[in-house]
Amino acid sequence: MRLLIIGAGVFGHMHAILACEKGWDVTLIERDARPTMASVRNFGMIAVGGRKAGDELTAALRARTLWQDLSERYEKLTFRATGSICVAVEDQEFEVMKHYANYEDADLRGWEVLDADQVKDYNPGIRGDIRGGLYAATDAAVEPETVLTELREELERFDNFSWYSNTEIIDVTQSGDLVTATARDGEQFEGDYAVVVPGADYATLFGDRLQAAPLKKTYVQMARMENPGFEIPTSISNADSLRYYPGYAGPQLEDLPQQSELGKELVMQLLLQQRVDGTLTIGDSHQYVEPFDHELREDAYEYMVDSIEKILGVAPKIVSRWAGVYSQHLHGALAHRDQVDSRIHLLTGPAGRGNTLSPMIAEQTIEEIINV
Repeated sequence: MRLLIIGAGVFGHMHAILACEKGWDVTLIERDARPTMASVRNFGMIAVGGRKAGDELTAALRARTLWQDLSERYEKLTFRATGSICVAVEDQEFEVMKHYANYEDADLRGWEVLDADQVKDYNPGIRGDIRGGLYAATDAAVEPETVLTELREELERFDNFSWYSNTEIIDVTQSGDLVTATARDGEQFEGDYAVVVPGADYATLFGDRLQAAPLKKTYVQMARMENPGFEIPTSISNADSLRYYPGYAGPQLEDLPQQSELGKELVMQLLLQQRVDGTLTIGDSHQYVEPFDHELREDAYEYMVDSIEKILGVAPKIVSRWAGVYSQHLHGALAHRDQVDSRIHLLTGPAGRGNTLSPMIAEQTIEEIINV
């Protein structure tokens, strides 16, 4: 079996490593010198606790297991079972969090309601004047800047793996049992199947299908802060995340303090992840209507910094800022799947769940191809 994978973000790499383990001949093709889009512009969080009850949570739990398994098989993969804490800085927020201990699937998610002292026991880096928090033991983290390189270094150990960068594929066709991918410079790659993972590029390949699909793009702002000089062992979010993640849905959300107008406008929440080098990845804001701003909103960063200072007790200096765009399915599907031809699979639209769900979605694709 020969598999072509066009697009070397986290989806592409996950499909590649699972297919290589099956013994398939895998060719992974990336248009840039190295991936630079959504897969490296995120927190690296494997966020399970806030997933929607039902199929989405089941998928996230499976993905979490697969991430753990991969880290045990491949020593280069930086995987940390950090857990996460959603921190309450106001009494009303903490009262809302107490409801989650009574959810039927609380144990499945690893939820535990913590008072202020318990929060600081779990995470001594939280030094602000807080009221408590909601811990999710199932959450974890990888390093977004290096995880693709780490996976690719492991892939290079397979004799059945080939890697092509700076290679823009502009056409993928099927003739009988043969799939051919053609690059802009005319080079051609042949395989038995192809998986096309274009991210938020709805134009280069199968643009007519993608533009007609139930998809939208989401624009986010993020930043990196300098090392605060102490460890922050868990991922951190603030209570705005309760409004954003579907796993927290319930009438108790009406009891949260009023969100600011800026928070509402940009669908703000605070997420914070300390990287292995000690620096902090922070975010994020959301815009859903194109055309997106070409300028980064400073008021969004002020919002994040204020939230961080309330939780950590300090606000380290921002050292870099960026924006990212990801693809999202309009109706909440885990991803948009389109079988372009019997041997060509098109896959995008996981929204902000791409890093979390990637191994499970790749596993599903591989099983579908095997069963054809």
